[in-house]
Amino acid sequence: MRPKECTQLKVRTFGYFIKEAGNGLMRNGLMALAALGTITISLLVLGCFYILVTNFSYIGRSARDVIEIKVFLAKDQTNYPQIYNKLMAVPGVAKVRFVSKEEGARMLEKVLGNKKDLFFSEDDNPLPDSFVVKLQDRADVEKIAEQITEIPGVDEVYYGKTFVDAMMILVHVILAVGIGLIILMILAVLYIVVNTIQLTVFARRKEIEIMKLVGATDWFIRWPFILEGIMLGLGGAIIAVLLLSKTYHFLYGEIRKVAAFIPLVAEARVNNGLILLLVVVGVLFGMVGSFLSVKRYLKV
Repeated sequence: MRPKECTQLKVRTFGYFIKEAGNGLMRNGLMALAALGTITISLLVLGCFYILVTNFSYIGRSARDVIEIKVFLAKDQTNYPQIYNKLMAVPGVAKVRFVSKEEGARMLEKVLGNKKDLFFSEDDNPLPDSFVVKLQDRADVEKIAEQITEIPGVDEVYYGKTFVDAMMILVHVILAVGIGLIILMILAVLYIVVNTIQLTVFARRKEIEIMKLVGATDWFIRWPFILEGIMLGLGGAIIAVLLLSKTYHFLYGEIRKVAAFIPLVAEARVNNGLILLLVVVGVLFGMVGSFLSVKRYLKV
């Protein structure tokens, strides 16, 4: 057989498989609909876990990224431009702002109100001049603070080490728990999909036996069922993505109205993640589910 004829044969055979897969879904409409509904619900739950884990992790990282380092200067220090330049030269520093002791006193007065007189008077301001250092995203706070401490003229560096350590632990815990939950959900989805597709295959076991008896190969029998599983998985993934993206769009807007300060993952990023995760999981598990379900009925 010539290569061209072989290619045409493969194309016709694959077209036959697709046609048979479509006919199989149409002939067993109720079972296919039940399988599609089960897959969709399973992927919806998986997608909800993904959205929650992604947002909690993002909130934890965002809280850590807004941390500022307060750099208090020695009282005899007056060479502010030199210290400013050295601070800006530290890797990971995004912005540096000078805060005079007078400005610091005004800021403290807003916080303390009438109680400010217990700490200082207008004629006696014990506060030092300082710099407020903003960091780049995901910068190493501890390492930067250590480098700043070594700059001549710097008396003390404060960045809330306890808070930073707590945020780091929280982010790692959220990621670990989230990944663990997503893996468990994926396994649960696989179990549900396999058992659901198995019901549709069971209803057509006589058809498989007849095909085996007339000489059809195992893979010739498998492919229409595998394509059916892929179609069911893809259909369930599309429905789940549409429902979740619309729901997230609504919730994103409502949360922004009442609590704009809460950092949420952008809709485009969530949608891209949902499409990738649910389509891959849906198609892969539909294919695997069909393969495993048909396998037991090929032993005739």
